[in-house]
Amino acid sequence: MFDSNSHDDAERECAIGGGASLAGGTADAQPRPRVVTTGRKKLAERHPVDSSEIFGTGERIELQSGGPSGIRVTRHLDPVETAPANVAFLDALAFSVVPPDEKSYTWVLQEMQQFLAIETVEYRRGLFGFRYSARIGDGVAVIAWGGESQRGRVFFSLMGQGCSMVKDWSALQSWLEAHHASIKRADVAYDDYEGRLVSIAWAVEQYQAEGFNAGGRKPRAECFGDWLDGEASTKGRTVGVGSRASGKYARCYEKGKQLGDPVSPWTRIEVEWRAQDRHIPYDILTRPGQYLAGAYPCLVALNQLQSTIRTVSKAAQIAYDRAVENAKSHCGKIVNLMLAVVGGDYAEVVNQLIRPGIPTRIEPFSYHVRQDPMMLDRQAKGVTS
Repeated sequence: MFDSNSHDDAERECAIGGGASLAGGTADAQPRPRVVTTGRKKLAERHPVDSSEIFGTGERIELQSGGPSGIRVTRHLDPVETAPANVAFLDALAFSVVPPDEKSYTWVLQEMQQFLAIETVEYRRGLFGFRYSARIGDGVAVIAWGGESQRGRVFFSLMGQGCSMVKDWSALQSWLEAHHASIKRADVAYDDYEGRLVSIAWAVEQYQAEGFNAGGRKPRAECFGDWLDGEASTKGRTVGVGSRASGKYARCYEKGKQLGDPVSPWTRIEVEWRAQDRHIPYDILTRPGQYLAGAYPCLVALNQLQSTIRTVSKAAQIAYDRAVENAKSHCGKIVNLMLAVVGGDYAEVVNQLIRPGIPTRIEPFSYHVRQDPMMLDRQAKGVTS
């Protein structure tokens, strides 16, 4: 089990899993977060409003009495029921939850083990207004807790790698509902590996044709990346639509080029929602395609079913190919010389050069690569591009 008093204020890393304790902690370093149980509040009077143009994000709004100005606004996401649920996938998820009485962040870590593999926890300083935080794995997740103002809440955030490791989204949805967790962020993505439908040119065209006009007025747009080279760009371009300040933001970018393939047509469109005056529903975990389709008019036409494992495999292959190219550039000549020195004994050259670990470039995909190293072999997988 996890020991809630095992936190050390200095950064350190320890292995966890299968109900094992966090090793090497100091008993006095981590005070147990205070859990506050409040009385039942009187529900505010609600005033549903369908006119989304009031706030221009294309979402239904609900007005309730309360808040600093006397009116509290809540935006709601609207899915397209006819869109396939698996035409998109979760690429980021963050939520907060109050553990049961007398329990703390270690309870959340234990509970999350049923949904994804938690191998290492590296403790860090405070984050997002919480007194303490820790990084799980190498880019898998972040957990934060502590601080009087947080009233016992624990924050848990899954990044792209962590989302690709989730074993059962339906079970995680049920867990969030059962423990009254509040979803703080959700990113839903769609990949076009060949760039036939979704591309940078498509995003520009859709923006100009008001395909991103969700609330009756044209949202702001911004461009990042290698735009001066246009279609000849090798490092990749990004189109951003909307404003993060409003809690709804779309990105279309050249994913393959971002990963290091200068000629890849792989393009991703994703929408990021944040719970800023917004309710993000639990079923976005199991119906991401329907919520993506409902985000903007131009996304309704997306129809290619998504596979997280295929996405991971293609990303890992690009990273692997680039790592091999770098190795050849930096070490190819010494390998050639070593072969001459050892009389053509390839095994001896490998024995002298090999060292444990995975290249940093491939580390984000290490969980899946360890389970299936052959995913990096394009020929074995029948992948030609």
